[in-house]
Amino acid sequence: MADPKISSPCVSICEVEDGRCIGCGRSETEIAEWKTYTEAQRLMIMDRLEEEAANGGWFAADAFDAAPAAPAPSVTPATPAAKPDA
Repeated sequence: MADPKISSPCVSICEVEDGRCIGCGRSETEIAEWKTYTEAQRLMIMDRLEEEAANGGWFAADAFDAAPAAPAPSVTPATPAAKPDA
């Protein structure tokens, strides 16, 4: 069972794409080392993730194209930002 005192951005969509979780946005390293971080470090990462999401997100444009396993909530999700052409 997870420690209730540890803050986490996890939303239980645990799938890594391009080195980042498509659910919470953390890097593979951040996920692996999460329990070793201080609460201040975790909150700083969560602030960064929130800022990234507010600025169009970090995830791939097709990250949410797969059909959901369970019925989706009745809330319309925001459209992911398109990947810039490289």
